[in-house]
Amino acid sequence: MGMQNTRNGVKKLALLGAAGVALFLWMCQSNTGTSDNSKGASAVEVNYPYERADSVFGFEGCDKGLYKADSAGAFEMVYAGYRVQVTDNPSQPGQQITVFVDSTGPRLTFPPFDEGGYFQGKWKNHFFVDLGTGPDVRKLNVYKIENGRLYQVFQTEYLPKEAPVVSQRGALWFYGPVEEKEISEKPACPEAEQWRKEGLRVGYGQRWLYDIEQRMYVRKSEFICVPRQ
Repeated sequence: MGMQNTRNGVKKLALLGAAGVALFLWMCQSNTGTSDNSKGASAVEVNYPYERADSVFGFEGCDKGLYKADSAGAFEMVYAGYRVQVTDNPSQPGQQITVFVDSTGPRLTFPPFDEGGYFQGKWKNHFFVDLGTGPDVRKLNVYKIENGRLYQVFQTEYLPKEAPVVSQRGALWFYGPVEEKEISEKPACPEAEQWRKEGLRVGYGQRWLYDIEQRMYVRKSEFICVPRQ
């Protein structure tokens, strides 16, 4: 499968819960790898203000933009037609996310999230926000800006162990959690015994494809095993 080969080549490229450079560093330590585009922003020593052009922020396949940070708790992503301003919440997990449309367009603030909320990049006029309180299953909200207004168009649970990927045609590829009884043929899981020794259990994920523009999704007969708390 073409996307399966892509997945094998771009493993663990999401920056889960990125909240400025400080949280960016923390997440890099908790994942096994990062994209080359994030290396400059994840350096141990960062001199502010910090800028990095042509940065891919969030999932693989998201649009490139100019990353600008004035401090560890606030940054901006400047795209063609949009400027996303992200600031850590002062008293609770998550971020305050605001999008400025063009240079003179409306200022759109994302609603507050009960489970935090972390900007995860954009594709065209669609914006991704990661939510959750645990590391092994997260929620993903997809928002759309149209005619100067912000709409939520999709929400799903996903497994961050295998990072979502946005294809060139605008399909969001990700693994959603699935019960063992729903799997006709279990995937190979060589790490299962080690996970159990570490006090974890074995969970499973199924490949989903979400067409961002058509707002349609399908499930594929492709499964993985993942560690679960």
